[in-house]
Amino acid sequence: MSDFKPTPETNMTTTQLLDRYQLHDANALKTWASLHGIYKQDGLFTPSEVDLIDHVHHHVYNLGMTVDEYQNFLNRRLNRVQSSVEAEPPIVQQNPVPDEITTEASQALESLMEQYSEAIELMGERIADHFIDELDLSVMRHLAKKVKERQLLNGQATKPNRFLRTIQAVLKPKNSPLLASPSPEETTVQMESNHRLG
Repeated sequence: MSDFKPTPETNMTTTQLLDRYQLHDANALKTWASLHGIYKQDGLFTPSEVDLIDHVHHHVYNLGMTVDEYQNFLNRRLNRVQSSVEAEPPIVQQNPVPDEITTEASQALESLMEQYSEAIELMGERIADHFIDELDLSVMRHLAKKVKERQLLNGQATKPNRFLRTIQAVLKPKNSPLLASPSPEETTVQMESNHRLG
């Protein structure tokens, strides 16, 4: 059951799958298939196999995972399923047909929800790391600017003190203009802006 592409009703060829995912490399398709244990010599994929490859495509292209991250994602899911199956007592079914359908539907929904929550958690961690790095740099740039402004107000030489040297070493100002002194024009605009803000 795919949540992003309709599951085909007939088998699909390698060429059809390359077109489905807009791929130009059959090796990428083979790698994606192998993640779910699909190895094809005849080049024909059943609808259920296509559905599994759809999931790989979705996670790699739409969620930005690498193949290794997707493999780790599958391994974590497999470990969770195995531990939950071992913990559950056997179920005695009196009316097997409706119960099987209900169970399969709820398991499919639960599986999709788990996939998305794990993928969102992984992407959230990446985004959080990126923001923390950017925040650290932003704070350091702001502190360096404040130190320079304080030195200018106190009539001190603009020679970097130990604190400024530490920040400059982290930001590497030789390769980046991040800590370049603001021009007098920028300083005036900044002071006017600060004055207006109160």
